[in-house]
Amino acid sequence: MKALRICVFFLCSLLFFSCANFQAGLYLVFIDRYNGKEILNNEPNVRAYLERVLAAPENYRMEVYKRTGISSQLKRTKLLEHSFYVITDRNGAYHTISFYGTAIAFISQGTWAMDSDSDLNSYNMYLQDKNKWDVTKVVTDEINVEATVRNIIKKLDMHVTFYYRDHIKKRPNMNNCNTALRETIVFNKASSRISDELPIIAVKITKEE
Repeated sequence: MKALRICVFFLCSLLFFSCANFQAGLYLVFIDRYNGKEILNNEPNVRAYLERVLAAPENYRMEVYKRTGISSQLKRTKLLEHSFYVITDRNGAYHTISFYGTAIAFISQGTWAMDSDSDLNSYNMYLQDKNKWDVTKVVTDEINVEATVRNIIKKLDMHVTFYYRDHIKKRPNMNNCNTALRETIVFNKASSRISDELPIIAVKITKEE
């Protein structure tokens, strides 16, 4: 019941609260110690990291995970779940990458974040068998690192708007964390799927023009 009340409060805040300070406070609580503008300003560093991966993709592997939207939510739901990439190098060092809005709102400026507090904390707890965030690995086949990273960079350069319900009701030129992942991931096998999900959209390896 506590988790349900928190989820209701979170969703109501999207609908009814327009105070910038209030929304900023929610962002710091639920998403990251940095606000949306600071995460947006860090995008050049995200791009630089992705370009390093792209320079030697054979040295990295990628995985996809889903988790609850907030830590107090007991189980993932269709309306409140979050998808993120984990990129790991040969030495075992890893970073999370995912798409966020820059505000707690249904529609806001979109941004790609690396190692957000909520992504990194949930993944670390998952590795420690303390799965408070209901983290689940959802990709069962090998991801094509080069093609996927290239797609993420292209998305980053498009400055896509964040729409909270995009995975439920698709809007043109908008994404949320789930649809941004669907539209960037590329498998080595075109028949691969995300478990319990619709087929991946991006199944063809994209070529740099």
